[in-house]
Amino acid sequence: MAGVSSTFRLLQRRQLSNISNFIKKQSNFAAVRVSTPKVKVLATLHGKGSNVEGQKDFRRHDSNCAKRTDLNFDDILTLLGNGNLQLIDVREPNELAQQGEFPSALNIPLGQLESALNMAPHTFKALYGCDKPDLLDDNIVFACYAGIRSLKAMSIAHEIGYLKARQYTGGFKEWLEKTEEITN
Repeated sequence: MAGVSSTFRLLQRRQLSNISNFIKKQSNFAAVRVSTPKVKVLATLHGKGSNVEGQKDFRRHDSNCAKRTDLNFDDILTLLGNGNLQLIDVREPNELAQQGEFPSALNIPLGQLESALNMAPHTFKALYGCDKPDLLDDNIVFACYAGIRSLKAMSIAHEIGYLKARQYTGGFKEWLEKTEEITN
């Protein structure tokens, strides 16, 4: 029995450590409370919390919070209309040929994204024909077909330092559906 409880305590400490490390990486957390009776986690952000066991409350209520990262079709249309969008499609070139392309999107396949974002600006421009996004740009949006690879792309960009990068969750699949609705 002693082995089980010490293993349980070790797992508990690892989980708390992982939670703590995650929280330290997030700049929009003002206050966090973590409790562990039987691995119960309760997070409080900006003074708001939940008393329901295991429930996390990640509500945001002030202007200091990070910009939301998931964009929808209307958000993309607005950004395209404003000319304020650096849309990066992370699908493979053969998918673009088969499925179609976003207007004015730059194609950087997901497997090449990390090296592309780490390139020198002149190398990036020579390879992709446009300026490399700046780390502080807040209009970088990743897209794919259905929102799965764009999430991974956004994570890669955040790890590199593009902390304001976002993703279009609906992807090209939703783009086709919504643009067809508009034209009909």
